[in-house]
Amino acid sequence: MNFLKEEIRKYYQTHAPDYPYMVERREFGFGFEKKIDFRHKRFETNDELKNYLVANAPLFVSYSVAYYSAPEARPMSNKNIQGSDLVFDIDVHDCKNHGEGFVCDECLGRAKEQTVHLIEEFLKPDFGISSKDLSVNFSGNRGYHIHVNDGRYKDFGNRERIEIVNYLNGLGLDAGIFIEAGANSDSPAWFGRIARCIKRRLEEGRIKTAKRQEYLDNIVFGMWKGIAESTWFYREFEECRLAEKANVDEQVTSDVSRLIRLPGTIHGEAMLIAKKVENMDKFDPLRDAVFLGDEEVEVEVSHAPKTVFNEREFDEINNKKTILPKYYAAYLIGKGVAKLV
Repeated sequence: MNFLKEEIRKYYQTHAPDYPYMVERREFGFGFEKKIDFRHKRFETNDELKNYLVANAPLFVSYSVAYYSAPEARPMSNKNIQGSDLVFDIDVHDCKNHGEGFVCDECLGRAKEQTVHLIEEFLKPDFGISSKDLSVNFSGNRGYHIHVNDGRYKDFGNRERIEIVNYLNGLGLDAGIFIEAGANSDSPAWFGRIARCIKRRLEEGRIKTAKRQEYLDNIVFGMWKGIAESTWFYREFEECRLAEKANVDEQVTSDVSRLIRLPGTIHGEAMLIAKKVENMDKFDPLRDAVFLGDEEVEVEVSHAPKTVFNEREFDEINNKKTILPKYYAAYLIGKGVAKLV
């Protein structure tokens, strides 16, 4: 860990994090072994925070989505919450290419797709949130954080935020109301999503029926009563809900006192920057979030899957000493599968 800490310290000596709005009202938490070893820390200025990062080189830096009059106070009720940012967390797990602890282009690509889906299919059209009020950050490991900087949501409590997550999941969506409303592909929000999804499945032949063209013609005019009598309608309605929902972490969004990764800081497990993303199409986290160089270091690796990292291919490694570029060696050390020789 000393190797990682020194590399992190060097980074903070020459790089500042993305300081949060009203830094003096935020609670900070730090991790030196786990993600949050302690919290309830307050900084009066950006410089004070920067000096702390250089002096201590924490592996993990988190800050509160809430702002308080007394962020250092304990217990939580004494902090006096004055509002809270609305934040969404998208992570991808269960990738066939590797074990749970690792990441790759494929799983991070899925996380990117889900992030774009959340923004373009829900936050902008359904919630009316403009691009200027949205910021996206790579989490530094396996996904993305989406911050909503819209004052309409800052006073939402736990219950209201759970309702937002329920909406994103399409919970409570009623097929009967959908039918009676005469939803079609041009309908807004969830009704349009479901109509387009069923239409697409019919066009692709994924729904087996002899009345395919008749049903497609009826969908154009929102005529669902005949379609709803088919044996597949309610099954497909539910499958479309599951396919179209936004896969966000409910706990992150609903918790008004949540601590979340500070953009511009290092994620000590992956040794990547939790970086603000300006262009989602061009952003490659395993290239653009790398901050270490390609100087060679010798490490002993217990296991590492075959992967592409910083546009370089690496073969699977099992129980051997090997020479690796510093950026990939640090990644494996942070993951706990390698150590310096």
